[in-house]
Amino acid sequence: MNAWLSAYGGYFIIPFIAAFAGWGTNWLAIKMTFYPLEYVGKFPFGWRGVVPSRIRKFATGMVDTTIGRIGGLPAMVDALDMEEVKTYFLEAATPMIAEAVHGLMREQQRVLWENLPAPTKKLVFQVVEMEMNDGIDALADDIHDHFERLLDLRELVVRKCEENPDLLNQMVFACASKELSFLVFSGAFFGFAFGVVQALVWFFVPQWWVLPFFGFLVGTLTNWIAIQLIFTPLEPKKYGPFTFQGLFLKRQKEISEEFSRVFTEDVLTAREVVHTMVHGERSERTMAMLRAHISEIMESKLIVQLITQSAVGPEGYADLKDAALEKAIQYTEELAEDSSFNKEQARVLQKMLHKRISAQPPAEFQDLVRPIFHEDEWILVAIGGALGALVGWGQLVLLFGERLIANGATLT
Repeated sequence: MNAWLSAYGGYFIIPFIAAFAGWGTNWLAIKMTFYPLEYVGKFPFGWRGVVPSRIRKFATGMVDTTIGRIGGLPAMVDALDMEEVKTYFLEAATPMIAEAVHGLMREQQRVLWENLPAPTKKLVFQVVEMEMNDGIDALADDIHDHFERLLDLRELVVRKCEENPDLLNQMVFACASKELSFLVFSGAFFGFAFGVVQALVWFFVPQWWVLPFFGFLVGTLTNWIAIQLIFTPLEPKKYGPFTFQGLFLKRQKEISEEFSRVFTEDVLTAREVVHTMVHGERSERTMAMLRAHISEIMESKLIVQLITQSAVGPEGYADLKDAALEKAIQYTEELAEDSSFNKEQARVLQKMLHKRISAQPPAEFQDLVRPIFHEDEWILVAIGGALGALVGWGQLVLLFGERLIANGATLT
């Protein structure tokens, strides 16, 4: 019995080693796709995850393909209830008006303001509040009509992902966690199957190159086959009683819902929208629009304008406008931080995105994550092949080294 195990036991171990090699190479391929977030090593002997190293490319592609194909920014703006948005800002801003006017006047014209009678101050508060109601309403309509000129969605998504390099990873994990798990564990299944063939070939052809060669095949093909099963066939295909479709595509409704949730809750928030509009590359357009509306608010009541200008002078009046603009931006950014408001708007956008993305043709839907797997896939497959070949060499040396040395003819 011992002699039999010594002679043939190694052949039975080969499929299990191949299964481990298939699992390990696929696991490593996934890790190298998403991590490390920053470059580790010294160029050229180092690595940064495929996704983190190409954040701008993948983030831009997501906006142009997945978001662009469902209507882009205009579709998302139209999905929002602008009357609800206006109501929120009006109700939230009203209690701030007295504080804002008081702070603004103390900063710009403290002596004048402190010497005004209380009834006059109260009148100023009332006039400003009345004009603000109309002003916010008009400003909201103006922003709605020119939203694409004020907000660069690409800039917002890219900046957000670059600030947090793991964010894009988390979006992929949320959408394709089951497919990534399949990719890893299928490596063990396919590796075992290759291992059975490997053991049979090795039994009949005990040449030194057989085990490293099959190890290379296990490392390369298990990854490639799993990716094909995830994304092909695009459309459901029936073979007898069985229907086949790419695993990712079969879960289109589920995945689109999860993507919509993460995108609206972690990326496209009110806070990020306001920040990009006010501080982004198109901020000058936003500032110009805000200045125009603030001027209109301050000048809509001629008597208030004349009294104010006569009290503070033309230059002081201009400074007052600039200060009012700064206050408006400050309070808008504060209001955009409100978590309940963000959640409500996210819910509305999520519903729209889910509906449209889940209705995409499979060929378009796969582009949500397919470019990530496709990018530098050959590098990951090659690395898997190299590691598989090393495992094959290990099998050769540890399991059959003595036999090969005893039968030196098979080594050549």
